[in-house]
Amino acid sequence: MPGMAIPLLVLVAATPAPAVPPPPLPLVVGHRGARARFPENTLPAVRHALEAGAGGVEVDARVSADDVLVVAHDATLPSDRCRTFDGHRVPPGLAIRGLAFEALRRFDCGAVADPRFPLQRPVPGTPIPSLGEVLDLLGAPEPAAARQATFFLELKHEEGKPALSPPRDPYARLVVDLLRRRGALGRTLVLSFDHALLRAVRSLEPSLGTVALVDRDEDLVALARREGVSWVGPRHTRVTADSVAALHAAGVKVFAWTANSPRDQDRLAALGVDAVGTDDPARLLARWARKGTP
Repeated sequence: MPGMAIPLLVLVAATPAPAVPPPPLPLVVGHRGARARFPENTLPAVRHALEAGAGGVEVDARVSADDVLVVAHDATLPSDRCRTFDGHRVPPGLAIRGLAFEALRRFDCGAVADPRFPLQRPVPGTPIPSLGEVLDLLGAPEPAAARQATFFLELKHEEGKPALSPPRDPYARLVVDLLRRRGALGRTLVLSFDHALLRAVRSLEPSLGTVALVDRDEDLVALARREGVSWVGPRHTRVTADSVAALHAAGVKVFAWTANSPRDQDRLAALGVDAVGTDDPARLLARWARKGTP
């Protein structure tokens, strides 16, 4: 109408909220080297993980009768996977702690493929390696990823069973002394379900990063604070968005083990864990390279 002011309607477009970038991809850690492709805890398995470009490689440590650190998961030689070099089956119950290193070298633990891993290739003539031999691989000029890879060293221990494990303090001393001699302290994380053993390691070398492994439901932040660790390592199925957020807020990193399905791996990446253990690092790295950041 004449003389009447007409209100001016101004439509203001809503400014979209900035997109939140996804978290960076976790470090891919080859579990027991790369046991989906080669016999676990052997030099071929470790070499495969490094050649695939894994950012980390994990192996298990035990101690021989003459106090040599060797790479093996079980307290006894696995009779289903190890043979004598003339082809005889290893008798069950043969404790690694009960044999000197040179005696352990008489067994071929690469001759038989693990039927749980269809792609695993046997490598006949492969003895149990010493931990020093694995460190040699990590220090080699080739593959290029070897010198950059983080070493995840899990200490296996049975307290109160001297036939299977040495006491914690001398065990920790063997580990710390070897890592010092080889100049590997700065690239190594020491893992264990035996948190008292981790304390013994840190008492000898406070700069050494330690990872408290856990496979039960508990307050992971309280665990990290109580044990004084810089990392916590829960089974991947126990990792939640809340636990990752709480640990990161406390300055603690998260190593999730051992995820082999794409769905589980992508879930962990989306949650922002810092490292993921997998039996087939080459497959995971190739899939993430094709897919991009989950």
